[in-house]
Amino acid sequence: MAEQTPDADAYARRQKFVRLFQTFDARTRFPAPYVQFAGKPLTYLPEKGWRYDGLGYFNTQHAEPRPASETLRVFLVGDSTLLDGQVFADTVPGRLETGLKRLHGEGARVYNFGAISACLNQMIALITTRLMDLQPDVILIVGGGTDIFQPWSFDPRAGNPFNQFVSECLHDYFFDPARTEAETQALSYESLQEMIFNRLENLRALTNWQSDIWEWEVVRQFELSLKRLARLAPGIGAPMRFYLQPTVVRKTERVAEEANAASGTFLAYLDRQYDRFAGVLDRLDLAAESPFAVRDLSRLFEEDRRFLFTDIVHVTSEGRQMIADRLQAEIAEVLGAPLGAAV
Repeated sequence: MAEQTPDADAYARRQKFVRLFQTFDARTRFPAPYVQFAGKPLTYLPEKGWRYDGLGYFNTQHAEPRPASETLRVFLVGDSTLLDGQVFADTVPGRLETGLKRLHGEGARVYNFGAISACLNQMIALITTRLMDLQPDVILIVGGGTDIFQPWSFDPRAGNPFNQFVSECLHDYFFDPARTEAETQALSYESLQEMIFNRLENLRALTNWQSDIWEWEVVRQFELSLKRLARLAPGIGAPMRFYLQPTVVRKTERVAEEANAASGTFLAYLDRQYDRFAGVLDRLDLAAESPFAVRDLSRLFEEDRRFLFTDIVHVTSEGRQMIADRLQAEIAEVLGAPLGAAV
């Protein structure tokens, strides 16, 4: 195979970006104040069977101020792994709600606050700007994966929303007062892709993308986010738990399509970073009485020999049930008291 020239390599990267650019779907990542994006409120996606509520999340009803009929209110916050399922009952939050209703009756409700591509900082903003005022009994956060793999493919600045570079590029184009009329070209879809791709390439150069220094910056920003969440926790008004989500690289034996979930280079990166993120959880210094705690669920399927992962973090219906069962056990531990008693 002939060696690629620098120009050919840049063209290949551009073509890969163009393919990824098609996934920036305004229905699933609609601008939302403070949290960057959620689903477009009250939008139905027939190809997925999703119907977003008034805040842009996949729920059967909007999370209003808590009614007296809700004897247990659980908020589940995370990324796209919480949206998998043709109907709400098939998602991790829906399966968790089914299990809680069996134990606690019809007054148990679980609300799904998963947003496609959301990183931990967005989840923190969502909790502090929207969720803490809605009287949850407990808030469970399932994440970490997006904080590892999104800087690899999208905005390389650790801790940033995946599309931050796109938002900055468009803002510059329309609102930069220094731009002259001669510099303003007719905006076409092709020129838009070129402009955004060039910004991405520049940011990768500035951040030493994919270097050892860059990898450790991804870890550092994750640790800062968790520490920020720990400081905020006493003022949230409900106990919170963070769970490092399961990943295919933690399975001892990968079967069927799991074996080809991604390139070897990327899977090696994912494995290194999951080790480092797990280390962050281990050394996080939390007081015994803190309302915030962390758990490593990345190895939940470690010894399971079934086909469970449809990609690096999304799982089959069997996997979703296993996650829901584990979260149900966690809720029992978090509450640790009869319903209605002080937590």
